[in-house]
Amino acid sequence: MASPPVPPSGGAQIPRCPVIFDGTNYHDWVPHMRWHMRGLRLWEFLSGELPCPALPDRPVQPVIPPENSEEEQKKLREAYDDDMASYMSHFRAYRTWLDEDARAGAVLVASMEKHLAGEVIRLDHATQMWAVLRQRYEPSGQSTYIAALRQEQLLQQGDSSVDDFFRQLSAIWRELDTLSPQLSPDTCDSLREATEPPRASSHL
Repeated sequence: MASPPVPPSGGAQIPRCPVIFDGTNYHDWVPHMRWHMRGLRLWEFLSGELPCPALPDRPVQPVIPPENSEEEQKKLREAYDDDMASYMSHFRAYRTWLDEDARAGAVLVASMEKHLAGEVIRLDHATQMWAVLRQRYEPSGQSTYIAALRQEQLLQQGDSSVDDFFRQLSAIWRELDTLSPQLSPDTCDSLREATEPPRASSHL
C-alpha cells in the first residue's frame, strides 16, 4: 500500500516513495526511488546527471556620455537590453533548477524515516544527499556476503515443503557463489573465523 503524500506547512503535497527507507532496506528502496523520481522527472537531480547551471553575472548598466551621438547611445542601450535579456533567461534557468532540486530533496527526505533524514537534511543539494546515503548504506560485497551467510544459517524448514525449502536454500547458495569470488582470501578467512560453518541438520 502506497504511503500517503506528506503535506508541508505551505499546503502542497510531497509525493513520497511508496517504499520508505528504514536503514535496512536500501537494496530494495533504491530501485523504487529511481522509478518514483523518474515519474516525477526529478531523477537527474538525485543522480547528478543534471548539474546546477552557473549563476549568471548581472550586466552593468552603461554610463552613456552625453557627447555621444544619438546612434552611439542607441547602440549602447540596445547592447545593454540584449545583455539583460540573456541574463534574465539564464537566471530563470538557474532559479528553476534550484526549485526542482529543492523539490527532489523534499521527496527524498519524505521517503525516509525521520531519524535517517536527519543525516542528510543539512546538505545543500539532493545529489549530495543521495551520494551520502549510497556511501553509508549501499551494501559492499563483504556485507552482502555476511548477510547471505547469516540468512542461510537462520533458515529453517518449519512448515514449508521440502521443495519450497530447497528452493529458498538454493537461492541463498547461488547468491553466496556469486559473491564469494569478489572477496579476497584474507576476507574469506576472517569471515570463516567470524561465523560457524553451517550444518545441514540445523536447517531442519
